[in-house]
Amino acid sequence: METRFRSGFWALVVLVVFLSLSGYSVSAQSRRPKNVQVAVRAKWSGTPLLLEAGELLSKEWKNLFWEFIEVWLHTENEDSDSHTAKDCLKKIVKYGQSLLSEPLASVFEFSLTLRSASPRLVLYRQLAEESLSSFPLTEDVNSNSVNGGISDLNENMESKKVEQLLVGMNLRSPGGKCCWVDTGGALFFDVAELVAWLRSPNELAGDSFQQPEFYEFDHIHVDSSIRSPVAILYGALGTECFREFHVTLVEAAKEGKVMYVVRPVLPSGCESKSGHCGAVGTRDPLNLGGYGVELALKNMEYKAMDDSAIKKGVTLEDPHTEDLSQEVRGFIFSRILERKPELASEIMAFRDYLLSSP
Repeated sequence: METRFRSGFWALVVLVVFLSLSGYSVSAQSRRPKNVQVAVRAKWSGTPLLLEAGELLSKEWKNLFWEFIEVWLHTENEDSDSHTAKDCLKKIVKYGQSLLSEPLASVFEFSLTLRSASPRLVLYRQLAEESLSSFPLTEDVNSNSVNGGISDLNENMESKKVEQLLVGMNLRSPGGKCCWVDTGGALFFDVAELVAWLRSPNELAGDSFQQPEFYEFDHIHVDSSIRSPVAILYGALGTECFREFHVTLVEAAKEGKVMYVVRPVLPSGCESKSGHCGAVGTRDPLNLGGYGVELALKNMEYKAMDDSAIKKGVTLEDPHTEDLSQEVRGFIFSRILERKPELASEIMAFRDYLLSSP
């Protein structure tokens, strides 16, 4: 009998503890704050963090952009185990900080996570789209000539340019190519074609009269000659085509044949060709940092009020009929009146002043 009593007693204790714990978890969930998270997203698609790092370094000093390219090309395959986005971010920050001195090196990672250089890359996208629209591909010309000739081709190109400017979408890789060189007179998608152009002095002299326009924010190689023909490379660091074009154009710039300019662009469809870390930042939507958002929330609940005072001729504006337990500028006047009833008129006058003041 005593054994049954003890077993029943312990079963009751276990049941009470279980109910108390479950009640605590439910109450904890009910007390969980209802936070509101707000993010301001950009209209354009994500841009590679690797290219943004080069733009940040260029803002500090122009030559740092080219030094970062050389460092990345020579050490790209050292950390082959950097497969996650976090590992790639650490790798990019590591090589970027190696080119900076304190205190700039300590804030480089913070500046990179703010994505402040992303708008500059979007500008390069638009310039790349204009470069491609100036020299339509052969398959585009053939397809449009069948359906209506050059007029349809021009309308198609104009619609593409407007769509890129309004929507902010990334341009597609032209014919599966991820890099190309614009000389003003032609586009080169293969290194062999570029080398043949560099070896022909007549073509170099002819293209010098129709050079592409370059701007103050462009990346011009340090060994370039201003009097040489302009060669603009559109491509992304991390791709094999960028490496091949870069080596060829650097050598040509040192020989005084071209003025080498780079506009970092990673076309859509080339993410798989940009290495482990070249496409980090392009898959997720871009959240803009440094912006504040104010949420004006209004309580739309209805409160039940006693209207018997209206029947007696007392208006609702009478301060004695108002809910004095409501906080006014940090004061709860119901408690103040309880403690100082002899100063009721002065306290209510002070309350009216707080309510009327802006």
